[in-house]
Amino acid sequence: MSGDLRTIEASLKGLWERARRAGELITELRGEKRLLVTRLEELERQVAMLQQELARKEQLMRKAVAEAGASAASRAAVLADGEREALAQKVRELLVKLEAYL
Repeated sequence: MSGDLRTIEASLKGLWERARRAGELITELRGEKRLLVTRLEELERQVAMLQQELARKEQLMRKAVAEAGASAASRAAVLADGEREALAQKVRELLVKLEAYL
């Protein structure tokens, strides 16, 4: 009977040791989880800030493109009011005069 008790006692000690190691591992993993959750939250904040910055820059870019288009349209309108034809006529006249000298 003494041998059976020793076997049971050794088994219980082994089980206790494995349970203790499992508890330590669980505690360690919980700590790592807390660190990872904190890091994840930090990265999510950075992503949100970068998305806001990207949206702001896209808006500025759209505004600049719209302003450039409006500016080009106004320049085209200036030449479209008969000045374009007058300018073309002057260029033709100058070409005729140059050909006459040559």
